[in-house]
Amino acid sequence: MPSLSLLKPLGPPELSFVRASMRALAGGRRGCEHCHRTPLLGETVYMYGERMVCELCRPLHRGEAPGRKEIVHSIERDHTVRRRFAA
Repeated sequence: MPSLSLLKPLGPPELSFVRASMRALAGGRRGCEHCHRTPLLGETVYMYGERMVCELCRPLHRGEAPGRKEIVHSIERDHTVRRRFAA
């Protein structure tokens, strides 16, 4: 009986394309200073000067108060079509 798996293991050419695209995507993103993960949309992040810390790593900074906290928004936030009502 044939295998039900449609995915084949990534060989060297395919793997290099995937790695290159992941590097390109990660280049424009900022990650947490400690765990280096990209925060999810809607997640609160804390700014300690220029350093960004995610909600999960915030307990590592118990003694410090964050300079500000921000909610992560989609990059498309200001580019959406909005309905305008007639005055």
